[in-house]
Amino acid sequence: MTGPAEFRAAIDETLALLAPFTGAAKGAAPTEPLSDLIRQCEAASATIEARPPEPVRTLHHFACTGGTLISRCLQAQPNTLLLSEIDPFSAFPRETVAFAPYDLLKQAQTSLRPLADGIVEDVFLSGVKEIYEASRTRAQRVIIRDHTHSHFCTHVDPASRPLIGKVLERRFNVKSLVTVRHPLDSFLSLRKNGWVHFSPDTLDDYCRRYDLFLDSYPDAPIVRYEDFVADPDAGARLMCETLALSYTESWLDVLPAVRVSGDSGRKSVEIELRPRRAIDDDLLSEAAKSKTFAQLCDRLGYAADTAAPPLEREAPPA
Repeated sequence: MTGPAEFRAAIDETLALLAPFTGAAKGAAPTEPLSDLIRQCEAASATIEARPPEPVRTLHHFACTGGTLISRCLQAQPNTLLLSEIDPFSAFPRETVAFAPYDLLKQAQTSLRPLADGIVEDVFLSGVKEIYEASRTRAQRVIIRDHTHSHFCTHVDPASRPLIGKVLERRFNVKSLVTVRHPLDSFLSLRKNGWVHFSPDTLDDYCRRYDLFLDSYPDAPIVRYEDFVADPDAGARLMCETLALSYTESWLDVLPAVRVSGDSGRKSVEIELRPRRAIDDDLLSEAAKSKTFAQLCDRLGYAADTAAPPLEREAPPA
């Protein structure tokens, strides 16, 4: 720096960088003395520190509800880091010993003496914190897609174990999103895949569990899979706005390259609503008699009539 003019120019450039945080408009008054600049820097710093911390985003949905496609859509957005099907309290790892040299919790939970839930919770949160801090330095936003099926659709009582969203709220600002699909369609797919891990194996009990799940995230916005498939761009924009994520119009071009766990549904690069699977007479009869099914359909804005298209109104009730 060679003189007063250059020094003033440097101060003006610094003020311009601070403008988004201080509300300074273009064409502001001439630069004030250095002491005033320091005060503005301190004020801007205090404003930034007062802002809520960058959230951890969480994504929740039942199995066979199009959740993997939606997860891939979010992973295709700029600067996102998706952790897919996360549940440190899942019963499945405790029943299956598998090669996982990088997974400390899996090794601990499949051992002869599994860890207590409190220790599992601490290890999980510490791991998320390290990933969260590393992602912040790279301007990335963390999305945790939990394994909702492990919590609500197994032989384990859902009320007997911690809720992932609540666990994360212990240390993070959390912003959540719930996605759903017509319960009859997801139940049909669940049966076809052999993933009914609860008893009794009935539509009524499945819908009861679905209600428990929705009650666990009462403040989370809901996006229906059918709405997303009908207009993927509008659905992607809405989800990005809900989760405070950047959005790119080119996400569909990126989608084929995105791979996440849980990709066990119908395989296709096309995003489109598929015909409903065949329904046997016993299930048709059960659907017609189940009040729980009818009430869940009404709650989510779906038609309970099995002969009707899945959607009966534009959006689920608030």
